Amino acid sequence: MKSDLLLKQLEGKQPGTLIKDIVLEHEIQDVFIDYFSIKGERKTEEPAHTGAMDILLTVGGEGTLETGNLKYKINSNTIIRIPYNKSYTIKVDANRELFFIRLQKLLDEKDIQVIKNKISDYSELYFKPLANCPTYTEDIKSEKTINRMILPEGLVPRLAMGSVETEGPDEVSEHEHPMLDQIFFGLEGCSCKCFADGEEALLTENLMLHIPLASKHYVSVAKGDKLAYIWMDFFLSLEGEKYMGEQHQMEEE
Repeated sequence: MKSDLLLKQLEGKQPGTLIKDIVLEHEIQDVFIDYFSIKGERKTEEPAHTGAMDILLTVGGEGTLETGNLKYKINSNTIIRIPYNKSYTIKVDANRELFFIRLQKLLDEKDIQVIKNKISDYSELYFKPLANCPTYTEDIKSEKTINRMILPEGLVPRLAMGSVETEGPDEVSEHEHPMLDQIFFGLEGCSCKCFADGEEALLTENLMLHIPLASKHYVSVAKGDKLAYIWMDFFLSLEGEKYMGEQHQMEEE
């Protein structure tokens, strides 16, 4: 299991600073992950592209997202799916800071055809605070676990994201999924142990951990500790996305 710690790097920096760090480089094919730290007054402009889709996960601070004629105030703990083939700008005002993860998922020919067949599903901005995302249950998790689907199937081809939260003693039971690569990202207060094919790693706040493809893995949290992470599923094929409906039972809102 390879991991990267995402550090806030703006202490002592002058206003107008932008730092971009590559995270888990070359770990997952056709996926690029960057961690942005911005200290206002500063902006970053991202061009439109037909060969990839961008997903943003804000982890601290505040700023403004602009795409087309839309403008949104963004705070921490928000998931954002940029519309397909749309440029966007992120601005941070004076005396403000913003920290966010950008996932850039490259698209193959089949992905692009899926988008073209349902272009309306991919043309609108998806913007949701994590706390407002719908909940689901799963057999490998206890009844006291709170699970949220933060990027449902169908918003980005071959990608889905969710969150898991519980207090110890508890665990996510051992399982494997040969149809996808997976990354865990530790949320505030997280302290739990991840096990995969005989390896052990402590998942903590702001740590990003790659669970190897097809590995048998489980997660354990001790009494007095907290399990709180986001999972990111990167499917090898469109057919593999059936896993989402088979394993996750969405609850009525």
